[in-house]
Amino acid sequence: MNQTSTTLVINEGKTLNYLIPLIFCALAALICLVLFWPLGILFSAIAVILGLIETGLEFNPQTMEYRKYKSLFASKWGEWKKIPDPDSFHLRLSVESHTYRTYAMGASPNYYGNGNGRSTSKSITYDIMVKTKNEQWIILYEFLSYKLALNFVKHMRELESFEITDHIALKLEENQQKRMNRMR
Repeated sequence: MNQTSTTLVINEGKTLNYLIPLIFCALAALICLVLFWPLGILFSAIAVILGLIETGLEFNPQTMEYRKYKSLFASKWGEWKKIPDPDSFHLRLSVESHTYRTYAMGASPNYYGNGNGRSTSKSITYDIMVKTKNEQWIILYEFLSYKLALNFVKHMRELESFEITDHIALKLEENQQKRMNRMR
């Protein structure tokens, strides 16, 4: 697909989306370097390549196409998708909680954590979403950095073609107003 120079590119950098395969390849490289060194060199090269992959978002406002891309040595790949009848763009905060069981070697499940052997982790992303005219929501990208998400919003506001809503800034403003009202 031929993309013009008006394409907006937001590079998130090395997000280590491939952390688990990278760790596996690094461990395999260490083991293979001792046992069979040519295979160890291959696993080392793969681990380095996995560590160098960058991610980001490309958006063409003229054609309303976007892609979540992966990049290695300035070569990008990812599937271009079309946004059908966009109405407005939104920046939202997304918080996901994950609960998992923890066990200690030789200890009961109640030994660690909050007494029930469970731990919780949270992931926070800043989602760029598009609302279409037929009320469909499309997530363009889930940024790990608020600054990068704001960069996308800033460029979209410069186009002045669509309504752009930063729900995070609105919520911060609302909370600040509530604090000011309590102080009176």
